[in-house]
Amino acid sequence: MGEGRQNDFVYLEMLRVECETFQGLCASAMDFLAYITVRALLSGLNCLPLALRITVVSTLVKVVSLIIPRFRKIGRRNFDLAFPNIPQSEREALLKSHYVSLARLIVDFARLPQLDAEWVQQHVACPFLPRFEELKRDYPGKGIVIATGHLGSFELLAHCVAMYGYPISFVVRLFNLPRLSAWWTGIREQWGNKVISRDGAFKEIVKDLSLGRDVAVLFDQNVKRNHAVFVPWFGRPAATTKSVALAAIRTEAPVIAAAIVNRGPDNYEILAKEFDFFALYADQAISIDKKVEIITTELSKCYEDFIRQSPAEWFWFHRRWKTAPTDEAEKFYE
Repeated sequence: MGEGRQNDFVYLEMLRVECETFQGLCASAMDFLAYITVRALLSGLNCLPLALRITVVSTLVKVVSLIIPRFRKIGRRNFDLAFPNIPQSEREALLKSHYVSLARLIVDFARLPQLDAEWVQQHVACPFLPRFEELKRDYPGKGIVIATGHLGSFELLAHCVAMYGYPISFVVRLFNLPRLSAWWTGIREQWGNKVISRDGAFKEIVKDLSLGRDVAVLFDQNVKRNHAVFVPWFGRPAATTKSVALAAIRTEAPVIAAAIVNRGPDNYEILAKEFDFFALYADQAISIDKKVEIITTELSKCYEDFIRQSPAEWFWFHRRWKTAPTDEAEKFYE
């Protein structure tokens, strides 16, 4: 290599390193800015009376939906798909109520560090708790699979379970901003819960269940076709994660579906249902794929029933039917 070309190569390499360094500094600065901004906003929010917090945040959610109209478009499309037989005026009313539900979700997360066991006892009803405690006694050393989703103040659900004295592991998608993600995870884990990153989560799910730790998995959102089993969701096939069923089959664990819904000003109820899949686990005549389909179908039907009890509280801005059962392009959200 000639001296001129070698110098050019060295210069380009130095330029590449400088660019990567600059990009890294920019990413770090953005991470720090997002971290302090979110912390400041949530701290400021907690200084307001509860009713005012919800009013302020619901107004902001409405403003965002006006600035980014695709959210309203997705929400309306989902309501049309899920509730085709109710009048359009009722679907619009559900959309407006959904803004308030999203506001409550944000407000509740902001105040999680303030919500102790006494608050949970006074404000959250859980008729299933005695049966949950029986399951823990009946299956010592075996974790319970908790199939859950984005209904109501779902961050509050895991918090309440920890307050009852049964910390769980739960699977989430972490932020791409490390400082913000670490802070957010710290809030989620402060009472003994454990966050499992969605990337490569299955091994960790099985490990924790095998160690006797209960694991919650959000299973109500769209997934890619190669990770999906298609089961009915409001009467239409929806790509649903296989991980809940596969983890249950692998560990032969007890399974429940659970959600949390609002029951009036600052009051909530945890909905839960137990499933007996033990005979299915043991049936060698049924393939693993068929077992996954059966389990996922049963859980999806139950969770859909939970949503129908409080329809404005599910996260309707998600493209639930984005992945089609075939290779055809998704058309529901055009």
